[in-house]
Amino acid sequence: MTASDIDQRIADLPVAVDLTEDAVILEVDLSGTAEQIWAHVTDPELLATWSPIVPERPLTEVGPMLSRESPDADPVTTDVLATAGDHALSHRWGDDVLEWLVDEARLTLMMKVAAPQYAPTYLAGWQVCLAVLDARLEGLDQARIVGREALEHGWEELRARYAEELDLPDQPAV
Repeated sequence: MTASDIDQRIADLPVAVDLTEDAVILEVDLSGTAEQIWAHVTDPELLATWSPIVPERPLTEVGPMLSRESPDADPVTTDVLATAGDHALSHRWGDDVLEWLVDEARLTLMMKVAAPQYAPTYLAGWQVCLAVLDARLEGLDQARIVGREALEHGWEELRARYAEELDLPDQPAV
């Protein structure tokens, strides 16, 4: 994929978001089957192709673990808190708790964030990552875009859009 192709996919990804008192919820319909999506949410090798969360073991069994964005990055607590079959997962990611739900091709990510003011920042980052996942599920050869690299792919515009949409305009600097 070219940079302009992935940038367009990121911008056009059909994401619905909501902010509750204690969580940020993101829903998106992705390419692929529920089985494929679930594998990409739980398997470390597949997570390494699209996500900033690359755990030391599959996210399929309750228990402690660490993850790293890259092999040389500092580890982040990623303890699996609960699972339900091949469709629901709850785990820590540092100070936050992420809950993933796969229903057919719909992926719902509920983030219980320690710092809600960062919700637009998180949503923008996940939209970039999920667009990469969508491309990969469609069979396209798209490299992972995480961390500062997302700035080159419309992340700032997404963050501003989510800040306005969620009425959180005073965003901390990144």
